[in-house]
Amino acid sequence: MSEMVKTQVYVGVAVILVVLAVFWKPGQVEMQLNDMVGKDLFAKFTSADAATNLTITNYDTNFDKPVNFQVSRDKKTDQWIIPSEDGYPADAEEQMQKAVTALIDLEVVDVASEVAKDHELYGVLEPTNDVAAGSKGVGMLVEVADVRKNKLAHLIIGKQDANNNELRFVRVRDEDVTYVVKLDLTNFTTEFNEWIEEDLLSLNPLDIRTVALKDYAILEVVDPRTGGPIKQLIQRSDTALAWNQEESKWNIGHMHEFKEPNEPTPTELSENEELNSERLNELKNALDDLKIVGVKQKPADTNQVKLQEYGFYPFPTTDENNKEIDDVRSANGEVHVSLQDGIQYLLRFGDIVPLDAVKATSEDSTDKIYRYLVVAAQLDKSQIPPPMLEPEPELPTAPAKKPGDDAPAKEDPKKPADPAPAKKAPQDPEKKPAAEKKPADPGACDDDEKQAADEKKPDEKETDKKAVDEKAKPAQPPADPQPPVTLSKEQIEKIVAGIRKENERKLNEYQEKLVAAEKRVQELNARFANWCFIIDEKVYNQIHLSQTDVIKEKEESDLGNFRDLDPQNPNPPGTPPPGGNPLLPNLPPQP
Repeated sequence: MSEMVKTQVYVGVAVILVVLAVFWKPGQVEMQLNDMVGKDLFAKFTSADAATNLTITNYDTNFDKPVNFQVSRDKKTDQWIIPSEDGYPADAEEQMQKAVTALIDLEVVDVASEVAKDHELYGVLEPTNDVAAGSKGVGMLVEVADVRKNKLAHLIIGKQDANNNELRFVRVRDEDVTYVVKLDLTNFTTEFNEWIEEDLLSLNPLDIRTVALKDYAILEVVDPRTGGPIKQLIQRSDTALAWNQEESKWNIGHMHEFKEPNEPTPTELSENEELNSERLNELKNALDDLKIVGVKQKPADTNQVKLQEYGFYPFPTTDENNKEIDDVRSANGEVHVSLQDGIQYLLRFGDIVPLDAVKATSEDSTDKIYRYLVVAAQLDKSQIPPPMLEPEPELPTAPAKKPGDDAPAKEDPKKPADPAPAKKAPQDPEKKPAAEKKPADPGACDDDEKQAADEKKPDEKETDKKAVDEKAKPAQPPADPQPPVTLSKEQIEKIVAGIRKENERKLNEYQEKLVAAEKRVQELNARFANWCFIIDEKVYNQIHLSQTDVIKEKEESDLGNFRDLDPQNPNPPGTPPPGGNPLLPNLPPQP
């Protein structure tokens, strides 16, 4: 065969192969894609226990950047934490199980597209920093990894199917094919409170007994000493309220206003004022509904500048024993709440949170405004009063014996013998007894006595007759008094033992309550200590009440404006002249 013929053969075979490749490859790909329908998208991912890390990435169109939400199991503690929220502990076992199981059982329903140009159409563009601003087709990236960071599943979730809300378009990361699957997006929520114990205080509003509203603020003023800016504590009011469980009503413990710095002035309700029970009951319910929107790890004590960015300021002071302690004051006052079990919560309110610092959002948010909050717990012993113990009766004591009390009595030899009884002298028969006096003859009374007797009234006669009858009766001995009940020593000892046992039970019960309260305080502080919580502004406004918020004018009152300002002092309570309130001590330069 000539070289020319060989060349023509080779060229012909190549053309045939090219033609076969053109027509055969799409069919093979189409056959492989059709084989995926009805099968699991991640066939090698079979065990939920293998998953130790879940990352969900959304694209924030407000700031044109991806935002990560991550949940992982800590290697040291074996506890779930949220690294994207500064490592806050998560109660994520159930939610993690739901998310992972949804990917293990993810079955392909159909194939929507095979080309990358359709990714924006189906909303499965990957959320990265490279996404063009204003893009509409960016999806949610879900990645699951094991303890060695090997990817078990990585899926971009896109739009819903227009004909079936249960179906969504998805694609495996780094692949072009867009699939149709049945998927519930709530399994991959990035709502922070879905992954944690959202009830911050874990209290029952029916257990609330006292509320203290400490209304003050920390504002920036001019330091009169240097002329430079410095933070100043502005005190307004201090109000203590108590809930009477038996009467189902609020009572005032005390009401103080600060018309002068550091000098609380007692005040009372006027005739046309009363407590606003509706606002106070709303406060109780808000404490029960207090939920966490986000968290920030509390800076170390040495980083006071960072702490001030959240609205919290170190404030050295002294306790009730005049001992110096490191305390904190907050930018917008505080509220103390005591429960019947002796737990007292201290809620301190900081500044408003920058919007871009909140990774999670709250459905009931008011204009997306959030506020920092720090919480502490302490023991309020006034809610656990000591028991009333029953006094014990005294045991009878035998009289002290004198020496010789048990010896028989001896006769005194010097004592004369008892004299013989006197004998009755014999009567002289010659002597006659004296003549006995005979009673007067009743008939011999003179006429005057008879006339006086006849003139007596009938009542007087009856009275005289009764008096004569009474004298005629023999004298009755006085009635014997009831003898006192005398208990034996054994009986009294038995009563004392019962009282001691009951008193011991009361004391043990009291100590158990104290121990339980102290243990609960430690548990709560372990949870609260390292965190600045982020709460919704709506809830803040329900809890952070001033003195005027809890007082209202009586409906039937016609006494005019209530709480009129003192005409001699036009400044409202708590707003003394600049420079009059205490300056916060030892603060570092303001940021």
